[in-house]
Amino acid sequence: MTFITSFISHTLVYATVYTLTSLGIILGGRTGIFNVSAEGILLASASTGFVTAYLTGSWLIGFITGALIGAAFGFILAFVHETFKVNQFILGIILVIFGSGLSDLLYKIIVGVRLSAPQAPHVPTVIIPFLSKIPIISGILNQDVVVYFMYFAVIIAYWFYYKTKVGLETRAIGENPKAADVVGVNVKRRRYLATIIGSALIGVAGAYLPIAITGTYSPDISAGRGFMAIGIAIFASWKPQRAILGGFLFAGIEVIAFQLELISANIPYQFFLMLPFISVLIIMMIFKKQIEFPASVGKPYSRE
Repeated sequence: MTFITSFISHTLVYATVYTLTSLGIILGGRTGIFNVSAEGILLASASTGFVTAYLTGSWLIGFITGALIGAAFGFILAFVHETFKVNQFILGIILVIFGSGLSDLLYKIIVGVRLSAPQAPHVPTVIIPFLSKIPIISGILNQDVVVYFMYFAVIIAYWFYYKTKVGLETRAIGENPKAADVVGVNVKRRRYLATIIGSALIGVAGAYLPIAITGTYSPDISAGRGFMAIGIAIFASWKPQRAILGGFLFAGIEVIAFQLELISANIPYQFFLMLPFISVLIIMMIFKKQIEFPASVGKPYSRE
């Protein structure tokens, strides 16, 4: 029972990164913006979020900084695409490269080389009386505040898209932006908002990596999770409620890979690093017939 509780607890930590990142991609995709720059946003927000948290001694300011950096990336993506009609995928790749370079550059300039690795301030854990002592359930509830933020974000996103008129209009943009425009929906404004808010969520996920998971920053700390989150968004058929399921599934595979790496001394560790990516391919092949896409995702829109 202790092993299961521990496995759930560790899986939820990594699921938070996957879920927030894939949710951010889903928000943009629901308006037709395919944000493939998640890896770059994770890296840039991880660096800036950690440095800010380290210098100020405040984990909260670190997460706010990560969210703002993510929002800035989202704004750049939306602005360049909507203004100059540059291909979204090319823009995304450029932002991945930009974020990768920016993350290490800022860290080296501001923090530099230290004899001991700088440590981030502790993120508080939420303890719910009685429930937090029950096996298995404690693995779900004994988590830091950012995990609870992830729960909250998924619930709010589901409520928005499936229980509100504005959410229905936003989903309509993803399917047919011209029809939404005809009935008075401001397509461009919604695309900006969705991309910026979605990228801010990815920024929170990026800041979570060094502040809460590792406690310090290291180059390439995202380790390809931004790319895997794209697969999760697709696996979830661009539905927020499925993002947490996909996040938990792929995080579970990653935690299992970590455990196998510890007990398999004769197998190169690089093999286990590949397992999460291989699992994405296998799962995508298995569920390919159930996967749905917003009709306009990745496509530019113009009123003319």
